[in-house]
Amino acid sequence: MRRVIEQLREAANAGEHARLRLALVLLGAVIIAAFTASSAYDGWRAYQHVVISTNREVQNLASALAEQTAWSWSECDLVLQRTADWYPGHTQLPPGQIDQVLAAAVSSVPQVRGMRIMDAQGIVRYSSDNTVPIGKNLSQRPYFAAQQGSAGDEFFITQPLITQSGRSAVIVSRKILDGQGRFAGIVTAVVDFGDLSRLYSAVMLRGKFTVELLRSDGTLLVRRPAAPALIGRRFQALTALRPGATFRIRSPMDGRREFIAIVPVPSLPLLVAVTRNEDIALASVKQETIHGAVRTLLLVLLGSLTIAALVWQLRRVEQRDLALRQAQKMEAIGTLAGGIAHDFNNILGAIVGYGELAQQQAPEGSSQRRYLDNIMHAAGRARSLIDRILGFSRTGLTERVPIRAQAVVAETLGLLQGSLPPNVRLEKQLLAADCAIIGDETRLHQVTMNLCTNAVQAMPEGGVLRVTLEEIALSAPRQLHRGRLAAGDYARLTVSDSGTGIPPQALDRIFDPFFTTKPVGEGTGLGLSLVHGIATELGGGIEVASVLGKGTTFRIWLPATRESAPAPAGESRELPRGHGETVMVVDDEPALVSLSEETLAELGYEPVGFGSSVAALRAFKADPERFDVVLTDEVMPELPGTELARELGKARAGVRVLLMSGHGGAYLAERAGAAGVSEILRKPVQKRDLAESLASVLAGGRRTG
Repeated sequence: MRRVIEQLREAANAGEHARLRLALVLLGAVIIAAFTASSAYDGWRAYQHVVISTNREVQNLASALAEQTAWSWSECDLVLQRTADWYPGHTQLPPGQIDQVLAAAVSSVPQVRGMRIMDAQGIVRYSSDNTVPIGKNLSQRPYFAAQQGSAGDEFFITQPLITQSGRSAVIVSRKILDGQGRFAGIVTAVVDFGDLSRLYSAVMLRGKFTVELLRSDGTLLVRRPAAPALIGRRFQALTALRPGATFRIRSPMDGRREFIAIVPVPSLPLLVAVTRNEDIALASVKQETIHGAVRTLLLVLLGSLTIAALVWQLRRVEQRDLALRQAQKMEAIGTLAGGIAHDFNNILGAIVGYGELAQQQAPEGSSQRRYLDNIMHAAGRARSLIDRILGFSRTGLTERVPIRAQAVVAETLGLLQGSLPPNVRLEKQLLAADCAIIGDETRLHQVTMNLCTNAVQAMPEGGVLRVTLEEIALSAPRQLHRGRLAAGDYARLTVSDSGTGIPPQALDRIFDPFFTTKPVGEGTGLGLSLVHGIATELGGGIEVASVLGKGTTFRIWLPATRESAPAPAGESRELPRGHGETVMVVDDEPALVSLSEETLAELGYEPVGFGSSVAALRAFKADPERFDVVLTDEVMPELPGTELARELGKARAGVRVLLMSGHGGAYLAERAGAAGVSEILRKPVQKRDLAESLASVLAGGRRTG
């Protein structure tokens, strides 16, 4: 009997162990299934995030490049239009004089290599160079036939060709009409792709993207990185997509899938296509999926404590990866912004400089003076745009000084008011005339313009835009939506609208970079991020209040100072003039060298221009005592401006050097000071700034900040 009881007890114990083993197996299966499902869900989320992010990146890059392409080519089209309008009234001029006019037009646009005028029979009558003989019949060329047979005035672009210099180019043309509106010939220009190729190459972002510029009929004009011409079905696949959107298609070139965004170039028969290989874009997702599977297996083997530790470690890895991706995005945008701003500064420098010279020659009150004033005003707007680009990339030359907040806000609202839709009413109440803040005018202008632009966009059906600036004294610390304020005096900028409002679920993310509630292609999500960065940088904070259907209010708090802001400098005072001092001018942009020489000569100096820093250094070493001061650009292909200044100092101690740059910051100031630079001038350089800086350094002044 005892034996039977012992056997039953052993069986019960065995049953308990079996049930425990089964429970452990089931628990292990549940854990494996749970972590497998969790890993799959995380992989799906990462996949969706990368897809959305890549779509937005290729769309934003395509839109930015389309705008830049349109801006670059608009100069070529403007030269063609002006020549086509000018020629019918000047046909009696000597041929050599018309050739000189064409040559002058070519020199004003860097990407144009030559211009020709053909009569109604296709015979070349005038040319800026001797590449095509005068009298040659080109009536069988496609661009002549297209313009002759077209009903309207169209901007025609030919197939790509190779110039005598071995560079890729196209011929663009415009129709010439006589006084009765009849076809009288065409004007053509050879456009070099060098500038666009450099721009497209600058934004390759470590080879992850492909940029293509195509005619509307599918002809490939530019592709970076360079590759053999695309086959026809490739373009057919592209044009079957809706321009302005982002898609994923299978490439007929190699069968791989790729993200692609196609954006029409405004006002031109061109398309910009930006593609990114799907394998490259999703490589991180695939790698993360493999890591997740390995981590899941380790979690099951090591038990609950190990699972908890690995989950915590996984969260840290995910946060670190997210921060790294975010930093890479910001670095990429900053690099792109700095590159565009540099090229834009060089082009804008010529516009501003020659515009100032033309203003001086135009009679006061004449229509020509009014036109030039409008051009200079537009150039000022363009310079503000560069400030906004550099403000985001943090490469601008900023200076912390007391500024009059009300004057900056009033000027910004004045610029904005002329572009407001007719159904939007601006109400402003500026009550801080004596209030000053420590900062710089460009940053405050960016804050005001971004907030007002967002407010206008939030009122598609119209409404009221209210802007208030006032002085507020806080007797105790105050916690804001973004930031915490200490007790003290503040300038508070309030921008409110009566628009659609912000959804509550999006309110906490509106200041995140790249977050936007707008459709793809209509917003980059950088405006409010820039506002938040500037407010934080100036030691302030932000309050946000929004009600769906009623509108949104932003309040920007900026610390006020008791220091008095300097009064605006009077522009009517006479410019300092030179007394025949010899000024060496060094810049790799020929147009800027010519402009600087003309401006310096007008100011009473003797300019000597060089398009190469190496050639300039060679000339200086040959006669170090010839030059009283050196004016040089910083970004040059052979020898940067700071290095040139260093070498000049070795050849002659104490040589005065003025450095021009569209970039800057503390790093450039430190490098320039070490190289012996006397002063840094912000590009585009205006005549007054140049005159005052030259007078200062020649008088013995020295400033590098």
